[in-house]
Amino acid sequence: MLTVGCGSDPLASKSDPESGSEEDIATAIGKGDGSASSVTLVTVYEAAPGFLPTSLAWNPNARTELWVALAQPTPASPCTEVESDPVVCNQLEGRMLVLQRATLDAPLAEVKIDANAWHFMRTPRQLAWGERGLLATCGEARTANFEDDPIPYNGPVLWDSDPVLFGAPHDPTRNGTHVDMLHGTPYCMGIAHERANVYWAFNGDAGALDRYDFNSPHEPGGEDHSDGALWRYVEGELSRVAEVPSHLAYDTRRELVFAADTGNGRVVALDATSGVADGEVTDYDNLATHARMSGARLTEVLPPGVLEMPSGVAFHAGVLFVTDHATGRILALLPSGEVLRELDTGLDPNSLAGIAIGPDGKAYVTDLGSRRVLRIDG
Repeated sequence: MLTVGCGSDPLASKSDPESGSEEDIATAIGKGDGSASSVTLVTVYEAAPGFLPTSLAWNPNARTELWVALAQPTPASPCTEVESDPVVCNQLEGRMLVLQRATLDAPLAEVKIDANAWHFMRTPRQLAWGERGLLATCGEARTANFEDDPIPYNGPVLWDSDPVLFGAPHDPTRNGTHVDMLHGTPYCMGIAHERANVYWAFNGDAGALDRYDFNSPHEPGGEDHSDGALWRYVEGELSRVAEVPSHLAYDTRRELVFAADTGNGRVVALDATSGVADGEVTDYDNLATHARMSGARLTEVLPPGVLEMPSGVAFHAGVLFVTDHATGRILALLPSGEVLRELDTGLDPNSLAGIAIGPDGKAYVTDLGSRRVLRIDG
């Protein structure tokens, strides 16, 4: 069900100033007829067995540096305090792949792991760059502690990308190298940056979009979360599919949050200026603000039936790119929902996930089935 608010249609404006032709931008997924044979899928990186590239994003401070979140398949048995099997528990740890000169055919690759990735980078589903070298991740887990813990203690994590700090070896004086974490979003399937240290997260447990403000990061490995804030929107209106990322993207000019509503087979846009606080949501961080927002405006960009299982979402120069995990298709469209281009990648069903547009104007995607990061040439 759509929540309708007052005011003009936030999707109505079709062009972004100084973005160039949207039709040209859409050719990031190829210039041909949209068939699999019209493009070449170039392998940029193949992850080690057991690791899946779920999301990718270009470092805004290093033009050709691509960061890729690596997750492991969900273990068949839980990691519990009673039966803390190291093999099972280690499968929850995510990694971060840093590809330098990623637009070239032989980029330089480095895989980094946080000293407490078990908690802070558990089963990552999306990463999002912020400002001043900071980025955020979120992961698909009910709790970031032992899984028999009754408290659903999980949510987005803020990181400093400084190569001296990020992924540094274990230091007994600090808890990993994260610079903030808030814990109100179980089964977090996607994340997008709005401004400053404000991020949106896909809450797969509540079927909601959660808006967080980390405000001032704490020291690396610290634990002071008291200045954070949480607002929850459109609770119960979104749906996750287990182990399929539901990515988000933010349109700064229109103030829209685009979301792959995977479980409902659609793509939606939330008007970030809409909604009013009318209650509180459960908070485990003692935040001064943890509000439930009602009356927010949620609009269908792609209704059910256009794509089967939308997953990856990227918003680039006025064009929205969406991957279909179920079929391997990619659409390039305007925020109004007008489709500009379509590509059948030819990838196996249930494999295509994240997408990002590179500085070369080409689309880069993640293939969970083959564990590869791919560039679309054509």
